[in-house]
Amino acid sequence: MEKILNLKNTVIFVFVAIIWKIFLAGTLFLHPDEAYYWLWSKHLELSYYDHAPMIAYFIKLTTIFSDSELAVRFSAIIAMAVLSVVIWKFVIKLFGSELIASASVILLHSMPIIFSASFIMTPDTPLFLFLSITTFFIWKFIETENGNYWYPAGLFFGLALLSKYTAVLLLPGLAVYIIVFKKYYWFKKYQIYLSLLIACVCFFPVVYWNYQNGWISFAYQLGHGLSSSGYKINYVFDYLGSQMLIFSIILFLPTLVVSFGYLFSKDPKKVFLASVSLSTILFYCFTALKKSPEANWPVPAYFTFAVISAKYFMEGGKAKKILFISAVIFNVAVSVIAGLHAKFTIIPLEKISKNIAKAEATNWFYGYDKLADKLTAENIKYVLTPSHQTSSEIAFYSKNKIKTFADSKSSKKSQYDIWGKPEIFNSNEQGAFVYEVFDDNKSAPYGINELFRHISKEIDEFEIIRHGVIVRQFKIEKVSN
Repeated sequence: MEKILNLKNTVIFVFVAIIWKIFLAGTLFLHPDEAYYWLWSKHLELSYYDHAPMIAYFIKLTTIFSDSELAVRFSAIIAMAVLSVVIWKFVIKLFGSELIASASVILLHSMPIIFSASFIMTPDTPLFLFLSITTFFIWKFIETENGNYWYPAGLFFGLALLSKYTAVLLLPGLAVYIIVFKKYYWFKKYQIYLSLLIACVCFFPVVYWNYQNGWISFAYQLGHGLSSSGYKINYVFDYLGSQMLIFSIILFLPTLVVSFGYLFSKDPKKVFLASVSLSTILFYCFTALKKSPEANWPVPAYFTFAVISAKYFMEGGKAKKILFISAVIFNVAVSVIAGLHAKFTIIPLEKISKNIAKAEATNWFYGYDKLADKLTAENIKYVLTPSHQTSSEIAFYSKNKIKTFADSKSSKKSQYDIWGKPEIFNSNEQGAFVYEVFDDNKSAPYGINELFRHISKEIDEFEIIRHGVIVRQFKIEKVSN
């Protein structure tokens, strides 16, 4: 097995995976959420309604000279390259095994969510990177008892908090480790308090922004994850099923069982890995009782979860090692097919079911560029939509020539509500009200008579067609003031 899983082959695998990500990043149109975050990068602030600000800063750094899709996503690719080095060094520190280190890196990159989706810019991109580095430095402290390692740990934890609030889920895992091994004397070290101070200083801009804006971002995130009434056990099974799909259909459940075993093993290394992983995975398992989590939310836990999986299967017999390699091959095959389908539509889903063809996730990468082209060709200067995603796509693909706003009367609130309407909305320039048509709603989501003085009686339509079926349909009403 050492002939397959070694440093040389790991570097080759990561290189090929990164080339694949660059190809997808440069050829697929932006997902609506990415366009929304790109718009943030054009309006840099201390924080935003939906999330902490780090993703906007990442995008800003890579779009200084270009606003291409690849430029928007390039920091995600850099982050995965850096993460590969971090997990390699982390495993070498833990176990001194090149075999386990190689298996960990390759497993991480082979996960469908990583291999063919990690090029997509989301707040989880910087969160995954900074939380993993934080974990690395915390282990360095545990290993050496050198309190100075708390300083970089505090810095990167602060950066993780600036990426996404769920970075705090690392703390319950660390608390479990402290309790299991009775490491209460750590709190006698002044470095741990300075570390927390560093993290708080990093995060303070977000707190200040929330204070200025009525704590709306914190309130939104609390409601976003736990807003449903009642409990639904079926969401838990949906959640576990989604994690099997994005981690590994073959390895996820065995690794989850092994993690619980590690938690009670009294081996410091195993307990650390398990406590850090399970604090996040189990948290979302609990929230799934109230509301189904997005599949990508627990991904930051997979830094240590992948190591658990690699260690367990690499230290097992021949059968376990073959199963591990088979799982990696299967992951890569699924990921490549998904990526090729996203780009070239190679799976004839319309022949299976038109409803499946219409609902499949890769449709999000299609059509918004043509919608923006149509509006630009008709000399539309500003657009109102009920969706922050649609508004952001129009802004991106019109090269920000069309000023956009999302009215939250019939949709959820967004950063647009804080920015307010652009001044051009009060001019006599030609504008448009663009709204998506759903099967059960063929009319505008609300009246616009009170918003505009002049509304065209003619309603134009725009259809996004893929798989030979209409996957998204918009109506366009020209307006002006």
